[in-house]
Amino acid sequence: METIRKRKKLKFLDILHKRMESIVDVIVLIIILGFLLSYFKPELLLSNTTISAGDTVGHYYGAYYMNKYLIPHGKLIGWSQDWFLGYPAFQFYFPLAFFISGLLGYFIALPVSFKIVTVLGTFLLPICTFFSFKLMKFKFPVPAIAASITLILLFLERISPEEIYSMWGGNIPSTLAGEFSYSLSLSIAVLFLGFLYRGIEEKKYWIISAMLFCLVMLSHAVVAIFFAIISIFFLFSSKFIKNFYFLFKTFFLSLLLMGFWFIPMALKTQYTVPHVWGFPSRTEELIDMIIPEPLMIFYLLAVISFLLALWKKEKRCFLFAFAVFVALSLFMLSPTLNQLSIPGLKHFQLIKFLPIMYLFILLMIPTSLSIVKGINAEWLIPLIILFLIIYWVKNNVTYIPGWIKWNYEGYEAKSLWPDYKKTNDFLSEHKVGRVAFEYDPDKYNSGLGSSRATETIPIFSGRPITEGAHFQSAFSGPYIYNAHCEYSNGCSCLFGSISGGCPSFNIKLGTKHLKLFNVKHFFVSSDKVKNLLKDMPEYERIYGPSPFEVWELKTHEGKYVVLPEYEPVLVETDDWRSLSYEWFRDENLIDVPIVFVKNSNEISSDDLTKFKTVLHNPEISEIPKIKVEENCTIQEDVKTEEINIKTDCIGKPLWIKISYFSNWKVEGADKIYLVSPSFMMIIPNSKNVRIYYGATLSDSIGLLCSITGVLIVIISITPLKKKIKFFKSRNL
Repeated sequence: METIRKRKKLKFLDILHKRMESIVDVIVLIIILGFLLSYFKPELLLSNTTISAGDTVGHYYGAYYMNKYLIPHGKLIGWSQDWFLGYPAFQFYFPLAFFISGLLGYFIALPVSFKIVTVLGTFLLPICTFFSFKLMKFKFPVPAIAASITLILLFLERISPEEIYSMWGGNIPSTLAGEFSYSLSLSIAVLFLGFLYRGIEEKKYWIISAMLFCLVMLSHAVVAIFFAIISIFFLFSSKFIKNFYFLFKTFFLSLLLMGFWFIPMALKTQYTVPHVWGFPSRTEELIDMIIPEPLMIFYLLAVISFLLALWKKEKRCFLFAFAVFVALSLFMLSPTLNQLSIPGLKHFQLIKFLPIMYLFILLMIPTSLSIVKGINAEWLIPLIILFLIIYWVKNNVTYIPGWIKWNYEGYEAKSLWPDYKKTNDFLSEHKVGRVAFEYDPDKYNSGLGSSRATETIPIFSGRPITEGAHFQSAFSGPYIYNAHCEYSNGCSCLFGSISGGCPSFNIKLGTKHLKLFNVKHFFVSSDKVKNLLKDMPEYERIYGPSPFEVWELKTHEGKYVVLPEYEPVLVETDDWRSLSYEWFRDENLIDVPIVFVKNSNEISSDDLTKFKTVLHNPEISEIPKIKVEENCTIQEDVKTEEINIKTDCIGKPLWIKISYFSNWKVEGADKIYLVSPSFMMIIPNSKNVRIYYGATLSDSIGLLCSITGVLIVIISITPLKKKIKFFKSRNL
């Protein structure tokens, strides 16, 4: 009888002990979320104002376009005429965060839904870390401490003479600057790693692991690639074959699920533009990037944890150490890797592996607690450590609170908002051609919240503009950003390193390029440009005087489809971009379209009759100028993903001032040519021509893969009895 009582008492104490642990875990997570909310104040997040700061302001257009066009048309990817002279929205950028925001925008105000999504990754990181450690079978209080320690990464600030650490990803400053997709991806990836670890140990969870990895990739490819690489760790095992099979089926299913996006993206990288960043040239700067001063004490604690793990053979800590090694190696090898001719690789900023390295260094620290005896019963320890971390944050944070307020109070709290809104209202009444804005970073930063604030003109006016946020998706990007240096008070020189350098201010050449881009209205902000335009007969001020003025190009009709002034020249070249950059800089040739083909096999006998001049790898000086003598009429109707043309220009070249892309198809002409600078050209054989945005073979294959992946998931999670009943009912 006494033995039974003792057993009941021990069982009761065990239940009480576990409940107490669960209560402490919940308290820790609540305190973490409450602490985050003390910075991201609900009155800011839930106010119906349009976010304005960093690159985030431009990204708001992505949520807007997803909500207003893509989702209603049953799409996640599609063409947009609003940015970059036309570009494939979300074909080369990560759609998940924007889809969530766009979908949520049907239930709450879209500006509010976008704000919520921008902080989603930040709030999820501690939660996902907690459950990931639980899945890895870390005992109390390790998961709660791991969740707490993520606050160190989130609130990491680094200020140096060269840069502010605010664009690499992971921390709050990066998220505020526009890297919220990275933050979301990192949080999901941490949870994915927990499921992967547990799944390999117990040979289950491969379906959910595949689905989570798919979400990681659809949020940010850099994070996904990293976590795919560190999964190699599980192959260093005596169970190599079983683990390899588990990883293979997990990643294969994930690839199928994301096929609708990943496969076309991977096969169309020739239509993207690399974003080149400079590897640090000074040793001091490199060391500071690898070992940030605020994290030095945590690096020391991580080393101690690793030594303890070696002593006790704690393989979970080895996994984190392996992740640190991989991240550091990829970063150090980035100058070499970026030079390799591997499709798509040069588009990745491998500096973004550093925040992941920081995270895993921090996560190594609590692993040592799992091998220190007697700590499991100490319920106060996770609370003490959490408050110590909060104390560290409070003493190391400087600019984050002000930046959060600046971001989330929105345009409406900025000094130039009333003028910006009135100017956009005016533009909305004039629908001809595109709008170009002057790049005036100082004025936009102080008066509108961001140097990129004017990227929202399509939202507020309904007018297409020349620039945007997703510039690696912009086939025409290098020409646009070069030209804005010619007609703007500022010059970002975004693609100067790949386009032969950025030009100096030259308003006359800039005006020619504005006409080339089919710009009818010029949004001007600086006194410098305003005063110059007064003396130029091509321009007329139609709105102003005011802080923002609209000047109209009087001598330009604002047509997207035109008969060129000079005969197009068909050129066979193996480096069309270089020749196109030269053409763009040559003021005398800007009216002579160059049609590019890679090799002579692409030139048909019909082409030889259509083009008066055909050249093979010519110098730019060899391009002739032959006047187009004939005249004809063109009527255009340009929609989002369709261009309808009525013309009597049969057999004549029509220059279409919209970016070339493989998805464009044509009816009423034989084919679409790639023409300088990066536009489309057709030669009609019918009075009615229809150009439409259709599917390519890679799109169809990708969609088929995704459907297959979804079917595999459904079949795999359907109970066996239901499967048997289904097949019997159909006599299968």
